[in-house]
Amino acid sequence: MMQQPPPQGAQPMPSPPVQQQPVTIDSVMELLRDGIQRRFRIDIETDSTVSGDEAQERNDRTQFIEATTKFVEAWGPIVQQQPIMSALAGELLLFGTRAFRVGRSLEEVIEETVEKLDAQAAMPKPPPQPSPEDQAKIQQAQIKAQAEAQKAQATVAGTQVKAQADQQSAQIDLASKVMDHQHATAEHNMEMQRMHTEAAVEAEKLRLKAIADQRAHDLKLEQMAHAAKQAKKPKGEK
Repeated sequence: MMQQPPPQGAQPMPSPPVQQQPVTIDSVMELLRDGIQRRFRIDIETDSTVSGDEAQERNDRTQFIEATTKFVEAWGPIVQQQPIMSALAGELLLFGTRAFRVGRSLEEVIEETVEKLDAQAAMPKPPPQPSPEDQAKIQQAQIKAQAEAQKAQATVAGTQVKAQADQQSAQIDLASKVMDHQHATAEHNMEMQRMHTEAAVEAEKLRLKAIADQRAHDLKLEQMAHAAKQAKKPKGEK
């Protein structure tokens, strides 16, 4: 059966109110666990909240700033000492911020800051800077180490110079001994050659004397034989 349209000029029937589902703790926890939905701010305002006076707005902002400042002052040193606590500190800051209506406009900035703090906490921590007293001790140790190094270098240089001098002296001594040996060898060779020459001359003299003696002996024998032959001839025969 088709419904007849309302006559002209008649007011339409109001739609029945939509019944809202009650908010439970499970739905709230599910919303908090959802990382995507946490990026959005759900602002539900009624006429009573919008019509707040300016004095209450300023009071709320002051309380929010004071609470945030105290939180940062309390948790800042903790995060500096233990960077692993930055995630918990960020969640606590967001948890407290959401309790202030005036702080909802800063949630996104706070979330970005928390993410940057988490990324910075994941980076390797630079080594701590030494105190002025430690720096003075380090400088003194460096100066002492440099002096010891220079002393060691001077000792090594002196040792090298002495070793070079000893080596040169040994080379000169060896060269002198070699020259002395060569000179002695040359003198020995000359003496041997002189003795050999003298022996050769003496041998030649003996040979010539032996030859002369042999000839004299032969001549004497010839003379004796001739004399004997002459003696056997008769007188008057030539």
